[in-house]
Amino acid sequence: MTAPLIAVSPPYEMAYRNEVSPNPAEPHSHNATELYYTLTDLPDVLLNDTISMIPAGTLIIIPTFCIHQLYHENHVVYERYILSIHTGWLNSVFCDMPTVFSRLKEPEPLFYSPAGDEKEALLDHFGRLLRYEDKLTPESLCTLFDFLGFLGTIMRSFEPESEFNLPVSDSQKKINGILAYIQEHLHEQIKVEEIASCFYLNPDYLSRLFKKHMHIPISRYIMMQRISAAESLLRSGHSVNQVQEELGFSSYAHFFKTFQKFTGVSPSRYSA
Repeated sequence: MTAPLIAVSPPYEMAYRNEVSPNPAEPHSHNATELYYTLTDLPDVLLNDTISMIPAGTLIIIPTFCIHQLYHENHVVYERYILSIHTGWLNSVFCDMPTVFSRLKEPEPLFYSPAGDEKEALLDHFGRLLRYEDKLTPESLCTLFDFLGFLGTIMRSFEPESEFNLPVSDSQKKINGILAYIQEHLHEQIKVEEIASCFYLNPDYLSRLFKKHMHIPISRYIMMQRISAAESLLRSGHSVNQVQEELGFSSYAHFFKTFQKFTGVSPSRYSA
């Protein structure tokens, strides 16, 4: 008797978009390594605790649990390729691979602007993956490994965010200072008034400036960063109680409710 075929999800998702997005995603993170190749200038990009401009033709490697938002304007056409590789699969395949591939798992975003033959090859690899429509077949996996092989040949040229010389406006510099402050005080009960005092700003002005660039209220961003930190700690083996205490949640119940609201699952189930 022949065994029934079992549908298996591929270890990646590949997408191409060239459209006006009706509902741009708010800042978010996920448990996947994302390769994002933008063919449109991005004027207000959030990656971790930095906001900047990113020019068209930039390939970005976004690590797991990195809060990011790359586009947000409803009336703008954004053209981009997005390859998301599941973290568990990536770790199992590349745990003992050469150092160059370990850069796919670095905690900070990486950037590269391919040109000439490299750009054409990159577009060709993305196009070949798109043909399989995320179906898991021997051919699609061969295509994925072929793409990762190409990536390995150019990854020494990738630069971390701090060295890529991204354009930053004066108002973005102010926001970046605020984001760094939030990151440094995630384990505390952060109040807008305290942040405003540190930066010699009026609290209402700070809130408006933050919303202008980040497109969400500052209080929601703070909580998103705390939950993203919680996800990372849980995945690294910390207990739910340890994470709750380390990130300064007032009680287990508060942490449980907030985590489930943002992620859709309980912290105990997430860490299982």
